[in-house]
Amino acid sequence: MSLLGFSHPLWLAALALALIPYVYGGRHPIPYPALAWMPRDERFSHLEGWRRLLTAAFLAALAIALAGPYLKAQKVPRLGRGAHIVLTIDRSSSMNEDFSGHYLSGDAQGSKSAAARRLLLEFVRRRPQDLFALVAFSTAPVHVLSLTQDRRAVEAAIEALGTRGRGVTNIAPGLMMALSEFGRQPATGARVILLVSDGGTHIEADTQERLRRAFQDLGVRLYWIYLRNPRSISVLHPPKRNLSETSTPEYFIHQFFQTLGIPYQVFEADNPAALAQAIETVGRLENRPLRYFEILPRRDLTPWAIALALLLGLPLLLWHALEIDRWFEPTS
Repeated sequence: MSLLGFSHPLWLAALALALIPYVYGGRHPIPYPALAWMPRDERFSHLEGWRRLLTAAFLAALAIALAGPYLKAQKVPRLGRGAHIVLTIDRSSSMNEDFSGHYLSGDAQGSKSAAARRLLLEFVRRRPQDLFALVAFSTAPVHVLSLTQDRRAVEAAIEALGTRGRGVTNIAPGLMMALSEFGRQPATGARVILLVSDGGTHIEADTQERLRRAFQDLGVRLYWIYLRNPRSISVLHPPKRNLSETSTPEYFIHQFFQTLGIPYQVFEADNPAALAQAIETVGRLENRPLRYFEILPRRDLTPWAIALALLLGLPLLLWHALEIDRWFEPTS
């Protein structure tokens, strides 16, 4: 497939004008008697050939410039270091709280949602070779962005999560939607789900089995950044009693994640500094060889075609200025 395209291809018909210098010389004869006996000027013949060639090239460059040439967008294979990462973000109402458990508005800078959003933006900017997707969830999941290298799209998608969270934390549907992202992509690098949530709800046994099978079939790693508040238990150091899936669902979710049969790690963050440390640790862990395609955008070549036409036209102007159109009588 050709990489060259034209915005106005009908102008290419004007390329036929490049034949004019060879059909019509463009020089006006100067009447003067008895020139037949003069010898042929070979040097002039060579110059005339170059003039015609230069004129034809000028007309061709002008026609191409009017056609609007451009290089088409290309997908170029690259080999770097990084991962395919699906950011799976909790958008439930509890994310509107700060780390001390006080409820704030969704756009308040001290809320867990705002802190996670700010640090995820920094995380994305530090990993230029990764592919990112975004899934938001509360009672139901929302597909926000498919895996892409477009950093502006990823950052805009994260910024769009600044509205107030609603509903409850239903992790399982969010994870299923995140896993579906990898089903549409070839396995060309490490696959990671980065789950940012402050808890969860009970996951049914059949849903657990479907999640377990999907994680293993797709070879996806799971990192859970668990945003604790003072009322939540530690999943790493739980109390020895009073544990139930109703009162402490996050502990049982952590236990389930440990049975997935894939690399899994949980990071507890009970303040913004701990959250920043957890995201930085994930960034260090997932830095493996990665095959990906870089999209080179369409490139307009019209200015170059115009510059070439001007470059070819300047010698023709000089030629015309030096040309005589009549004989001058000698003065006595």
